[in-house]
Amino acid sequence: MLLFQSFRHYCFLGLIALSCLSSSCNSESNQAEKAKQPQTSTRAKPKMVYKPTGPDKAVYDLLPVSGDTLIAVKWHGGLALTTDAGLHWQSLHDQPQKHDFLYIKYLTIDQHHVLWGLDSWVGIHEPAYSRLAYSADFGKTWKNIEFDTHKFFPYEFNSLPGEPLQVIAYDGKVHQMRDRIGKNWGVVDEIPELNHSVNDTIGIDSYFSGGRYKFYSGGQLFSRIGTGWKLLTTVGFINEVSDVCACGGNTYLAGSNNAVFPTTEYLLRVRHGKVVDTTILTSESQYIEPKNLLCDNKGRLWLYNFRGIWQKSGDKLLKRY
Repeated sequence: MLLFQSFRHYCFLGLIALSCLSSSCNSESNQAEKAKQPQTSTRAKPKMVYKPTGPDKAVYDLLPVSGDTLIAVKWHGGLALTTDAGLHWQSLHDQPQKHDFLYIKYLTIDQHHVLWGLDSWVGIHEPAYSRLAYSADFGKTWKNIEFDTHKFFPYEFNSLPGEPLQVIAYDGKVHQMRDRIGKNWGVVDEIPELNHSVNDTIGIDSYFSGGRYKFYSGGQLFSRIGTGWKLLTTVGFINEVSDVCACGGNTYLAGSNNAVFPTTEYLLRVRHGKVVDTTILTSESQYIEPKNLLCDNKGRLWLYNFRGIWQKSGDKLLKRY
């Protein structure tokens, strides 16, 4: 009970600053040659600063609430809460044997301070499903909604934290919630590139942040402007991106070049159409590991994946979870 009271107390204080929220803060021979010498203004290999954590450090999603308060969605179920920017964490709903166990993949918060979790699966050898969970008491208790995927199949959040809740459905349509409990939805937009019900719209292109960015394997990064696209930059030494986000006037992308071996993973900062900073991401294992990116309301950049959470601080990546 003390844990949940603390959770509600810190979240209530943090939610006062919701207006500052952002989300989660994408010819081969020539690419191989360029990968050896990226053409950028600076090129740094950050010092990795590790902090001991528990055995379950895999993270599926990360939500900035406000200030130094963030909530991590744990890969194997449950949540982890920090109110001091990752120095200390509290675990919530992560015990499978208990009735309050929570399994979601994505987490956001709407304009009414309600937390929303989403879990969906297209199905391969098993039935497809799509489920929402919501909490109106800052995570203490949760209610669940399961959709008939033949009628409505949301698979990703489209709205930013603090905005009216929107989801992207499997057919590329954007639906906005019209009530307070996730029962009534209306179509407000359509993203043809994210229509997974047909085979000719996805292609080899990669789309990120609800279709706000797209990346071509030739190295071109675009941002969406209305119904069209604007070229942000061309990065000749990578051909694959794992995530893109905007932060403080900069655009960050994490990517690699899978045409060369060993593969190197980069974190790039783009400003005014140019790559102004290139960071080589070291890995905790021998395998390349895509990172998800997030910019919080204080302008800090976070990286996370199934090996934990890092905060970028200067030329350092601080292990925070």
